[in-house]
Amino acid sequence: MCKVLRCGLTAGMLMLLIVSLAAAAPYDFDGQTVRISGTFPNAATFGINFEDARGLGHLQEVEEMFNVKIEWVIDDSPYNPDTFIANILAGDPVADIQVLDRERAFFKIAAEGLLIPLDDIITEEYLENIPDVYKAVEHWRFGNHIYGFSKVDVTGWCIYWNKSLFEREGLPDLYELYYSGEWTWDNLRKIAAMATKDTDGDGIIDQYGISIADGNGSAEAIAALLATNNAAIAKLIDGKVVFTLDQPEAIQAYEFLQAMVFEDKSVVFESQWTFFQGNRAFCFSHPWWFGYCADPQYMTDEAGIIPHPIGPNGTPGQYASYSSTNWNWVIPVTTQYDPAALIELYNALHQASYDYVIDEPEDRLVNEFAVYVNDRRDLDIYRDMINNLRLAPYFNEFFFPDIFTFHRNIIEEGQYAAAAIASVKDAVQANLDEIFKQK
Repeated sequence: MCKVLRCGLTAGMLMLLIVSLAAAAPYDFDGQTVRISGTFPNAATFGINFEDARGLGHLQEVEEMFNVKIEWVIDDSPYNPDTFIANILAGDPVADIQVLDRERAFFKIAAEGLLIPLDDIITEEYLENIPDVYKAVEHWRFGNHIYGFSKVDVTGWCIYWNKSLFEREGLPDLYELYYSGEWTWDNLRKIAAMATKDTDGDGIIDQYGISIADGNGSAEAIAALLATNNAAIAKLIDGKVVFTLDQPEAIQAYEFLQAMVFEDKSVVFESQWTFFQGNRAFCFSHPWWFGYCADPQYMTDEAGIIPHPIGPNGTPGQYASYSSTNWNWVIPVTTQYDPAALIELYNALHQASYDYVIDEPEDRLVNEFAVYVNDRRDLDIYRDMINNLRLAPYFNEFFFPDIFTFHRNIIEEGQYAAAAIASVKDAVQANLDEIFKQK
């Protein structure tokens, strides 16, 4: 049914579609209750608000369609694996359909064998019927199995750039660099150095090229740079997860960021809110925050959004939005229901397959972002990011204990990267071997 939905539909056709779906629901839950866990009812619904009239009406239609009662479960289990595991052991599982934070919960719970492998369901045929913005198979994997079936975040890390500052300072045209495939590490470094200056003559730098969030920001910055240089903490080599952070393309990422921090002095670690003051050319961030850039209460300059630049070992022009975290929808092993039926129910509820969507989700997301920008090129770039969300693998404390402290010591304190990496290699590899039961 369905890929025709990418084309325009009249209101009458949509009503006929809804009626036909209600009559053709492939699963009947016999009036039983399915529990769905999230951080709140509207978690990851891509525009559906289950607390307004339209959303409540849609919820009722889905319940009737599948002969089911949907119950929302709101607790901290999506990001607290201890809560999830304790509930399982106590015989009181949280939900039948569960959302899990990759960074804090997904890996630990999957490693404990508490999620149903979905390899037989998440087939090529299944994926063909899923809008691209809902797909992230590499984010759904743990070991040799797929455990997730729909993603939450549509983009990962990105860079904000202050268009007004670029114009004031006569900096290179970032759109031109992006569309010509010349948005590279070298050009990022050059522009950041050009933007960094003492603007009032008091001998103190007050305008910086790059703002990176204090706390975990340095780790997230290096994770994105590793990915854009085809490097990673570990890679799957001959069927084994192998530590690769000591490879030249990885060391290169650390040395590049250190050069901007300590040689060019074009990087400052601070609150992300500082970017809105108008004296930072770039800010390493995430699209979640970008709405503030369009609110004159916070920022009067005009800003744009762009993916991280390509490194010297990266694939020229292959821009992407990278993430090590994201959130996954999963099925706990304790459910009494057929996982295929639960996934079908989810897809109907969240309009996450072409059997149920009434518009193109990608267009909806781009249109929502359009209120924040004044240039169509920003929408094109945002669309590119939506369509190219990729994984920065194993960048997580579950695989690499104390990963954030480790990276702060290198990026902010200036530890020699190669030596620091060598000092943790054996311990991280041993941890990976234990997690994946490797010899």
